Amino acid sequence: MKKLLALIFGLLLLSHCGKETVGPVTKTGITFNEIQSTGGDWLEIYNGTLATISLAGYKVYDDPLAKYTIASGSATSKGFFVLNCDGTGIGGNASFKLSAAGETVYLEDNTGKLIDQVTFPALTNRSSYAHFPDGDGDWSVTGDITKGLTNGIGHAPTISDAARTPLVPLITEVVTITVKVTDTDGVSSVKLFSRKDANAFTSTTMNLSAGVYSATIAAANATGNVEYYIEATNNKNVKSSYPSSAPVKTFSYLLNTDVLPQLFINEFMASNVACCPDMDGGIAEYNDWIEIYNNGNSAVNIANYYLTDSLNNRFKFQVANTDAAKTTIPAKGFLIITADEQNSQGILHASFQLNALGEQIGLYYFDGRKIDEYTFTAQTVDKSWARTTDGGTWGTLPVITPTKGGSN
Repeated sequence: MKKLLALIFGLLLLSHCGKETVGPVTKTGITFNEIQSTGGDWLEIYNGTLATISLAGYKVYDDPLAKYTIASGSATSKGFFVLNCDGTGIGGNASFKLSAAGETVYLEDNTGKLIDQVTFPALTNRSSYAHFPDGDGDWSVTGDITKGLTNGIGHAPTISDAARTPLVPLITEVVTITVKVTDTDGVSSVKLFSRKDANAFTSTTMNLSAGVYSATIAAANATGNVEYYIEATNNKNVKSSYPSSAPVKTFSYLLNTDVLPQLFINEFMASNVACCPDMDGGIAEYNDWIEIYNNGNSAVNIANYYLTDSLNNRFKFQVANTDAAKTTIPAKGFLIITADEQNSQGILHASFQLNALGEQIGLYYFDGRKIDEYTFTAQTVDKSWARTTDGGTWGTLPVITPTKGGSN
């Protein structure tokens, strides 16, 4: 029997080798209150006591062997403290990220006592996991994300996957809006609110079919700006909106009949090691670049136009409208967009880089209509890819000597 007990004890020791056990929770009034784990991860801590509590020295973690210590900060009585979890451990940010698939997080006070833990489920970027009411009661997934604020009376519906068809409508086209809405208490109603040119919003009930809610916006048959947002209500009469700050912030699209300018993606480089330096940052940087050619007889200002490296996201980068001298392309002239993800170096620096293994480039009018698109394959180091003549057909071989900013 003694040998059996010794064997069992040894196995227990081996099973805990390299691990730190997590003890029982002792409630103190300081608790987790809301969690968001799908991009811009954060944890909200709630102070349910009657005094302001310093959180300096408190530890937060998802792994007992890698605890993050809060350096400074406090939560007022019935107040909130938000800890951003970007994995850096720098500038008050936690040294770990949260799992979008769900996991368990822990909170210790400055004496090392475990005062809260919560296991949260998989979340979307349109939902959080929150206490209702604050600091007490049940945890629920909610579509009303309230970072640093009270969670309110109850969880709200989660609205996601909003889509518009067509994405860039003509003035004569009916527009269909679709969304998905989920709520553990059931969905009572989903409404689409829309308006044109800052008139009053009108509402339309969205119909459910195959798990998707849809409604239409009538053809305007005139130019202008159309705004819209979605509002969902659950069976406990709690509402959420998408965008969350609607109607202050809305989705929108422009209805426009301008003749599109004669602009072309004319040349680009997606694998720059030692060619064509960019000096906007004060030193020579060898960045990707895109050349746009104006084949028209008049200058074109591309302020507010869009560029992308993904045809599924044509609104990825918008050219700023702060300096017409920099964004205007003369007739038969050229303009270079540097694709380096360094917007701080100027308005002609895009928020994306090009993939040397091959991807897409798109140029779009300020209302989203397509001006030019091109899909390319793997590129050669320090060689560009170009049209054989300016605005003409694309070549079949890389350009040995790139002509950045000049005629092909």
